[in-house]
Amino acid sequence: QIVVCIFGDGAVNRGPFLEGLNWARIFNLSVLFVCEDNGFSATTRTNTMTGGAGAGARAESIGVPATGVDGNDLPEVDAAARDAIGKIRAGGGPMLLHARTYRISGHTAVDPAAYRPASEVEEQRANCPIARLESMLGLAGVTAAELAALQTGARQEMNRITALAQATDWPDAALAYADVQDIGDPAQRAF
Repeated sequence: QIVVCIFGDGAVNRGPFLEGLNWARIFNLSVLFVCEDNGFSATTRTNTMTGGAGAGARAESIGVPATGVDGNDLPEVDAAARDAIGKIRAGGGPMLLHARTYRISGHTAVDPAAYRPASEVEEQRANCPIARLESMLGLAGVTAAELAALQTGARQEMNRITALAQATDWPDAALAYADVQDIGDPAQRAF
């Protein structure tokens, strides 16, 4: 088994990002770090607040291999993720997948994203990963009816899983300390 840690490019400027990478590297942990690099940290372009080449370069600087992918090319993301997972499961230690994409909407439901020109957003809409995959599948001979059936099935599966999660009891609080590094008795404030 492995752990998958998904975060945005805004997080690479925070201490926990490097701390997590460092611990994973030191202890050769089976972790796949996935950076969803949409070019923004909330409402600020990350290229204006990030020194260096970003998440992948930071990971590699401490010995965590990184692979960059077009985050809007789903087959490319799938292939890179499968490759990384295989290497991690074979004992290769942590890896980072740097997926470059674009956030079409604002950071939250109430964010109109007025900090971006409308022309930029419209240009990026043409790069929609779902539309690109639909086009690829169409070229491979998948019919519109088959695509609609896939979409319906995916929605039904997500609804089923959401309902299951909502109906499931919260885990026992004692499990918060299961399968983690021994830091002593938390009651003694060992850290």
